[in-house]
Amino acid sequence: MALSARDIFETLSEWPHRGVGTEEEMEAREMLMAKLSGEIDVDVNEEGFFTPRSYLPFFWLIALGQCFFVLLAGFAPLVMMVGGLMLLLSHLWFFDWRVARLVWLTARSTTANLVARKGAGRRLFILMAHIDSAPASFAYRPQQVKHFKLNIWLATGIVSFGVWVPLATLSGIDVPMAVQGFCALALVVQGVLASVDYWRFGYTPGANDNLTGIAAATEVASRLWANMPDDSEVRLVITSAEEAGMLGAQHYWEQHEAELHARETHVLNFDTVGFGRLAYVIESGGFTPVYYDTPLAHAAHALVKLNKKFEHIGPARHKVGDFDSVWFVRDGISALTLAAYDEHGHMPHIHTMEDSVEKIELDRVEEAARFGEAIIRLVPKRGQKQRKARGSRP
Repeated sequence: MALSARDIFETLSEWPHRGVGTEEEMEAREMLMAKLSGEIDVDVNEEGFFTPRSYLPFFWLIALGQCFFVLLAGFAPLVMMVGGLMLLLSHLWFFDWRVARLVWLTARSTTANLVARKGAGRRLFILMAHIDSAPASFAYRPQQVKHFKLNIWLATGIVSFGVWVPLATLSGIDVPMAVQGFCALALVVQGVLASVDYWRFGYTPGANDNLTGIAAATEVASRLWANMPDDSEVRLVITSAEEAGMLGAQHYWEQHEAELHARETHVLNFDTVGFGRLAYVIESGGFTPVYYDTPLAHAAHALVKLNKKFEHIGPARHKVGDFDSVWFVRDGISALTLAAYDEHGHMPHIHTMEDSVEKIELDRVEEAARFGEAIIRLVPKRGQKQRKARGSRP
């Protein structure tokens, strides 16, 4: 009998949070491994890596580094400007959801991605979800999250002080100490605002973000393992450190990149599917957009047209942050994320202490599992699709 999303959700909700690298995260992952060990012919293992426990150490590295370059601009303006530019670029890469190597310098904890696999063949189907829960965040308070992109642009402007002040000094402009002090203060205040809710509350319960995704992805994997697609391997990848910058998925992508390109790979990610209207994400991104014009997206679009059970599911453009799938789709690998949104296109309660079990619609989680399985089974083999296209020419 296949594992059920409802049972997985209820089992893993026993832990108050699953912060990256914490004992709670490790215990929840071990419980899921125990559940998966009962699956027939499924190989279960962990792929460990070293990571920061959240994005906050990176934020503080940027903030304090730029303070240093601002306050010492008068002593070596060229050196300070170059240093400030490097930190600004790291900030831009991070919030455009690209590889920012500087974030790995703040790694202090060991965690792991859980990988369960069955089957062999040319096609590789990966069901993905992250297990870690987010630190509580001021930016995700209801009155703030609606202005998320504006806040990112404002934060970027403040971080750029580390470039503009040394550049002005290098150009012969006398920047008063009061201005330098104001810029440094703004950088510190920005770090405090980013951290204050975590200092007060710690990690969030993470019921919707992302126990729901784990539950749905696990059920889909279990159902596929019970009735395997032809010429395929089905792999469940439960990542960690998503809330530190999608680092677990980045690590997995980098470690397996050659294999992923050598096979016909499809990555179906589940993230925050427990409240609101289920959707498949066709656009995300930070400063630059990411488009999901992939075989998985095409299958999802066809499915909602073909099956009346799914006709209420539609495409979505994600507005806040990004998903584990971003590394794969940017690298030309077929990928798609399923998520759920309220009427305003937001994910209520995530990254706050309100993201609790009581607010979850388990029927929505089960629907995500059914939809996900149907998408996988609808994806044609690459050769079949090409033959159909050639046969359709006049």
